[in-house]
Amino acid sequence: MERLVVYNDTRRLVAIALSYAIIAVCVVALGFTQGGGNVVWPILAVVVAACFIAGAVFCVRKMADRRPLFEFTADGVTDLTKPEDVITLPWSQVLSVDLKAASNNDLMLEIMGYKSADQFDEITPDMQAQMDASGTDRVYYVLQLSGLWVRSSRMRETYEWVRDHVAERFGDIRFGEFKDPLSQVGKNEGK
Repeated sequence: MERLVVYNDTRRLVAIALSYAIIAVCVVALGFTQGGGNVVWPILAVVVAACFIAGAVFCVRKMADRRPLFEFTADGVTDLTKPEDVITLPWSQVLSVDLKAASNNDLMLEIMGYKSADQFDEITPDMQAQMDASGTDRVYYVLQLSGLWVRSSRMRETYEWVRDHVAERFGDIRFGEFKDPLSQVGKNEGK
């Protein structure tokens, strides 16, 4: 079994950054041309445009950051989205892998699993509270690969890779694939 590494999607980030820049230019142009001689509108337009430029700069910084987001191997899945809190779940402790629609209509890969108390060097009060609430020695995690920075096609490829390489070896993992409800609208009317 090979490994799969998922990075930020450069094409998506370029598109978002360009969109922010174009919106900023349009807002400034409107503020200066449609202000009617009032000095407040150009100032307000520059302030609003600065917010969009900040968003574009954020996207450019994300493009420059070529660290991986997630890594999938034969041993398990590693969430690298927060360098200060890297989480690795072995496949034997993964409960489910779901491809879902996020609130912004992008796809999201959600992996739910747990670690047992003996896998930690130190147990925090939050971890202890979760173990007490569930009545086990397990701390549950939900790892989410956001579709905001990764294309839907890449998200589907990642889900299929995990299903193809993991499902056979670990039959206890539940796989839930996203079905677009709008794709079924025309098909149901013909019945």
